[in-house]
Amino acid sequence: MGSLEIALDGVPILVLVGCIVWIVRFNISQQKGERLTLKWRDMDSLRKAVAALIFVWICLNLYLTVGNELAFLNVVVLPLGSVYSIYRPILSWASALSIVGLAVLLSVRFPRRSIVA
Repeated sequence: MGSLEIALDGVPILVLVGCIVWIVRFNISQQKGERLTLKWRDMDSLRKAVAALIFVWICLNLYLTVGNELAFLNVVVLPLGSVYSIYRPILSWASALSIVGLAVLLSVRFPRRSIVA
């Protein structure tokens, strides 16, 4: 295993650790009341589009991950089976990006309160 492979496998782990720390801090700020809770109908169209795209990305990633594992175990091959050969090497990166997407989705859905002096 070369140093490039170690770096390419290690960077998503650092991204995951960073996002976990951010989500914990996000949860603390929400419990303190520093964040608003936006309902879907209260969001503007840009926030709705970003939230929907991130949600679709996370669902697609979950589908491909489960399908990849089922195909690897020779249980069943789900539709989009031809994508698994491409998807398998980037599985850790895609999972890390899903967690980053979740962090962005949370920040879109729960923005900080504006402080009026």
